[in-house]
Amino acid sequence: MNHRLLAFLFALLAVSVPSAFICDEKAEQEAVNTFKRYVTDLMARYKAEKHERIERHPRCDIEGVPHGYLKATYEPDLAYTFDVRKTDSLVSPYVGILELRWKERHSDCEETRDKAQSHSDLPYSNDLRYRYTYVFRDGKWVPHGREIGSMTAEGNEFRRESCEDERAHLEAGGYDADFGCVVPN
Repeated sequence: MNHRLLAFLFALLAVSVPSAFICDEKAEQEAVNTFKRYVTDLMARYKAEKHERIERHPRCDIEGVPHGYLKATYEPDLAYTFDVRKTDSLVSPYVGILELRWKERHSDCEETRDKAQSHSDLPYSNDLRYRYTYVFRDGKWVPHGREIGSMTAEGNEFRRESCEDERAHLEAGGYDADFGCVVPN
């Protein structure tokens, strides 16, 4: 191979490599921007909708047996965080993670749904922490997974559990699934 041809090929390579990086940066920035819009729209929808449930809950147990209902309302905390990460997947090249808290307020336990529904004062509160995962597929963000966060029984560590595992655990005990695991996204 002559030196001019070799020099030409190196020059061509030197010019094409930065443009590939620029394309990657544009794609990454577009993924971040579209996820930011997705999350902003989702949070606006969460904030506009009324989230109230009458539910069976472990708080209403009597000697470990489900007994009664409580009224609960949920409001998203507007101090959420999100992140977008690049993956090795060609099908889903980015993953988006939204972490937020739902502020729960709930009533005392009542024997019937109707009695629980009649409560207007919801004196108890709790924060429920969730991590929602989305994948970027075919130009749009698609829900991929949900995790609930809670303290351990000792109350000193934070743990995460998939909503599927949590839902199966609760439903096996006769309870309703946690709100953040069933809220639409």
